[in-house]
Amino acid sequence: MSPAAEGCPLDFSTLTPPRQPRWYLALPEGFEAGAEPHERTAGIALAQADALACFKAIALDAPRTRIVREAGAQLELEQKSAVFGFTDKITIEAMDAGPGMAALAIYSRALIGYYDFGVNRKRVRRWLDAFYAAGKAK
Repeated sequence: MSPAAEGCPLDFSTLTPPRQPRWYLALPEGFEAGAEPHERTAGIALAQADALACFKAIALDAPRTRIVREAGAQLELEQKSAVFGFTDKITIEAMDAGPGMAALAIYSRALIGYYDFGVNRKRVRRWLDAFYAAGKAK
């Protein structure tokens, strides 16, 4: 994604991640995209708005995390590292996964550096695990 488009909604279908291994991408099962995701997300029995609200609450419970942009079914967050204050961006979109179902697309990336030491993968996995657990509890 070009720096000029950074404030615009992210199009997950045309996303081109950087060459550096400092990002993690999770896309819904069956979602066609130009970028190969690290994992596929499953649908959950929630409406899109409810799925996004649930995930948003989980993400904002994490330290040093704030909302940058909310637009429709998409949310962009920033999370700063504890020691050096490096900023990672996380874009989440709740997508239709069938009647009464939603699935999440998540793109988490470090803004600087070459390698992220698995931080983005760990963040996405932790938040998705909490999201699926919350969805089953409803």
